[in-house]
Amino acid sequence: MKADGDGPPDFYELWAASSPERQAQLAALIQGYGFRLAQIGAWSVLDVWNPGADGWDAAVMEAWLAKAAASHAEQYEQAGHAAAVAAVVDEGDWRDNLRTGMAAWVSAGATRATTAATEARSFGGHDAAGASGLTRKVWRTGGRNPRPSHKALDGEAVALDDVFGNGLRWPGDGLGDAKETARCNCDLDYEREGG
Repeated sequence: MKADGDGPPDFYELWAASSPERQAQLAALIQGYGFRLAQIGAWSVLDVWNPGADGWDAAVMEAWLAKAAASHAEQYEQAGHAAAVAAVVDEGDWRDNLRTGMAAWVSAGATRATTAATEARSFGGHDAAGASGLTRKVWRTGGRNPRPSHKALDGEAVALDDVFGNGLRWPGDGLGDAKETARCNCDLDYEREGG
């Protein structure tokens, strides 16, 4: 595990030694916050359409949120490992490369956290909409400088279980590309067919 002379340590061995524990801890943290955020998203819909929360149970969201949290934690872990390994492969002093790579990883982690929060809140609203008998969702573009693809979606309405023109189910959708999901400030409105 130690570096020989002035060479870099074996990052693969160092990273792998505590990766499962680190990833599990991060997933648990993301899931806990995600559950709270999903409830905020759900109640933003329930307050308007189903104030008694008839047919809706927050616990139903937990399995989906656990899977999403595990996926986010794995992606974060892989990005950190890739940054560390690149430090020894890239030209230049590996110490400088490692500092630069880890700084970029931290910055990307902040973006990933914001995106995971948006996904959890959006998922919660979607879950509550389905339990409340709503049948359509409408994309509402947000933020001061939205992506052109999101600006073009503003007002687009699709069936509740369909995807929007950008291929997303909701803002922050973990199944989408980062170019469509990272730091998204959009939201959804919901409708029931026939009023």
